[in-house]
Amino acid sequence: MKGKKASVKVTKKGIDTYKDPYLPKEGPHDMAACKRCHAVYHNKRWSLDETLYKKKGNHKKTLVVLCPACQKIRDKYAEGFVTLKGDYLKEHKQDILNLIKNEEERAMGYNPLERISEIKDNGRSVNITTTHEKLAQRIGKKIHSAFKGNLEIKWTEDRVTRVVWSR
Repeated sequence: MKGKKASVKVTKKGIDTYKDPYLPKEGPHDMAACKRCHAVYHNKRWSLDETLYKKKGNHKKTLVVLCPACQKIRDKYAEGFVTLKGDYLKEHKQDILNLIKNEEERAMGYNPLERISEIKDNGRSVNITTTHEKLAQRIGKKIHSAFKGNLEIKWTEDRVTRVVWSR
């Protein structure tokens, strides 16, 4: 097959442990519920379980808090930055944004703390911020897999991922 070959450039990171300043060293409580997104902290894990939220959300022993993801969104704290650009983006913007939203929903099914904080459309480019660096990486790889083009992923020492896709 002749033609342009899509390229992926990945710069590896050199950090072993994940240190999120928004995650408490100890769990918030045996049972906590986020007042904004209804995520529930139970058995040392955050989950999006609306039935559990309805059942336990108003219970006396349930601590009502903002989950770490909602705190990051409120504080505009981002660990992932995705930049999409190129002429192809203008023609297929809605398909690409739908793919991104689907990837966010899939990621939230595994970890509700992985979310898109903001999507800014600047006309010729789209900038996306995420609450977790892995979500930014997966968004970039999913777009590259579906639409080809050039993908560059860079990690910094302080656990920030920068993803640039163009076509």
